Amino acid sequence: MRIAVVHTVGSPCTCAKALATGIHALGHEIFLVDSEEIELMAGEISNTCDLVIDHTDTFHGSGFLRPFVRVLLESYGARIVGSDARACFLADDKITAKSFLSNAGIPVPPGIAVTSKKQILPSWLKVPLVLKPAFEHMSRGFVLAEKEDEIEARVAALIDRFRQPILVETFIPGREFAVSLLDEGNGPRVLPPLEWRVHPDESSVLTETFKRADILGERQDALRAELTPDLANELESLSCRAFLALGLRDYARFDVRLSSGGTFYFLEANTTPSMEHLEAMALSAGWAGMNYPALVEKMLSAALRRYGQPPCREEKKTRIALSTGPVDLLIPEGVHHPPASTLELANLLDVRQGERVLDLGCGAGLLAIAAARLGAGCVIATDIDTRALDATMRNAQANGVAEVIKVRGGSWYETLEGYSGNDKGRFDVIIATPPQTPGPYPFGPRYGGPDGTKHLSIIIRGAPAFLNTDRGRLWLMAISLANPSELLRELRQHFHHVSVVHETERPFTENEYESLHQGLVNHFLSLRSSGHADFKDVGEGSYVFRNLFIRAWGARTS
Repeated sequence: MRIAVVHTVGSPCTCAKALATGIHALGHEIFLVDSEEIELMAGEISNTCDLVIDHTDTFHGSGFLRPFVRVLLESYGARIVGSDARACFLADDKITAKSFLSNAGIPVPPGIAVTSKKQILPSWLKVPLVLKPAFEHMSRGFVLAEKEDEIEARVAALIDRFRQPILVETFIPGREFAVSLLDEGNGPRVLPPLEWRVHPDESSVLTETFKRADILGERQDALRAELTPDLANELESLSCRAFLALGLRDYARFDVRLSSGGTFYFLEANTTPSMEHLEAMALSAGWAGMNYPALVEKMLSAALRRYGQPPCREEKKTRIALSTGPVDLLIPEGVHHPPASTLELANLLDVRQGERVLDLGCGAGLLAIAAARLGAGCVIATDIDTRALDATMRNAQANGVAEVIKVRGGSWYETLEGYSGNDKGRFDVIIATPPQTPGPYPFGPRYGGPDGTKHLSIIIRGAPAFLNTDRGRLWLMAISLANPSELLRELRQHFHHVSVVHETERPFTENEYESLHQGLVNHFLSLRSSGHADFKDVGEGSYVFRNLFIRAWGARTS
């Protein structure tokens, strides 16, 4: 697999480097991406990487914006390891997250959101108080206010600096834990908690300086937590409930304090916990019997359970035998492999030496190459899909006809300015095998309109303006699911001569089309009952429609 790790601006952070070592150890390819390049790179990452681990800390200098990295990746269809953008926004909003946790019966420190320098704090908030920006991480902006007369100025300074709400909450003295969780398929699993021992004083806090310090040698400030069985069970139960309450996925970490009275207070949720070998996630995994690569494998496996195994991204190579000789095609992912009906049409074409040909919806380029092999002097191949355009160019080059085939991007006739008008600029042959599967509404690339004739009609109506008046021919491959009687009527309305020169049968099953969209087969049956589709039942959920190879000529000009 190819796995992208998105990291904070600048040189790869130690967290990204640690993840890279674990990914390499599992035999996967790693692609490190600077989060500041995500607007440019999101499409490439999503198209070329099987999974993406987003460990952005800030985006454009702001902790508030970091979930937007995940929004961009998701908009391109990236397969994210970890929580989705919605859950990241929620977890990163300390104020709203604590409201969710509290509503789920999970204790959080009493506090309020301050949005104005003039806001008066309630009398029940007593020093010492924790002040922190609602959307920042790594303890940026964290203040422990221990005097009443300093609170107002400290809050005002934080509002000016971060331009976001400030969480003001009761400081909870006691033991502090990092509780890491992994989703193993049956719900989150709590790894052995880590206890921080920064100073013997229980009023000590984990500052930004502490969190950013490089760790040399073994840690003396992070120990496996020792808890009574009752407390351990309570912490595990609360952590699992918190994970589910916030809608987290795959892995996460909670910062928790145990008060002297025996209450666990949940301070923060972290969807991108530090992944260095000596940080809480890796240490807790080690205590659970997992080495670092095994931890990474668990994270990846959790994502794969949701998405399924990654799609094959390799180009498919195929050799197709035509009457003019073999054609070698490279077919990238997302480009339709030429079906048997396209091969049939390629062998039926009547292209003559030196003729001008238009291939509408060229796909991987088979019909354009077939026309060139038959002697066409010029072939214009159009498609709306950039992958198909690139594939046609490459395949034309590989089959020695690149000088004949010109590629244009666009829908049907839209890219052909200057080709209509006098016969000298028109085409002798137009070839098309457009999407024509009927459906109640659009369901994907094969959708052809309610009765299947949406694209066929556009091609037929437009053809007379682009075909040579005397000898111009339109070649279509149409399926009998797509209202064949109406199709032939429309062809005869626009051409003097219409001939179904060949037919083949095409078996299909309910499962084939129901996998495209639920209810398609019932739609087909409804069309057939009203005379707008033609196919036959062969039993046990199987049917047969016909491929119609149609040649129309003698375009009507009025």
